[in-house]
Amino acid sequence: MQARKEERKIISIPGRYFTGLGAPVDVQLKNLSEKGCCLADVSGNLPIGSRLQIHVGSSGPHHAHVKWSKSGDVGVTFVTPLDPDKFQGFQASHVPDMAQDLVSGDFEQMEPGRPQRFC
Repeated sequence: MQARKEERKIISIPGRYFTGLGAPVDVQLKNLSEKGCCLADVSGNLPIGSRLQIHVGSSGPHHAHVKWSKSGDVGVTFVTPLDPDKFQGFQASHVPDMAQDLVSGDFEQMEPGRPQRFC
């Protein structure tokens, strides 16, 4: 595993990810940087290289790729880094309530292509 260039901040923020197959999945983010995050206790299999969209709190969708997976946790890299002001806002905020901050079905269409099948 390659060492990352920036330190991720330990944080607890609810999130939601969508792979283009099935329904969006609610998760907890363990840490966050402008360039990526760690999804905690992901149920199911997200293979390295999988494309997905992530909502961080009420922000998103952010396009990302799975970089690593270990013991149920998954590390992802954002295609476009988070805005520095938005990132600082996450650092200063309390843990938001998922029911208030996330709207189901607000993900973009995923390109048809190599869908990730989880068998």
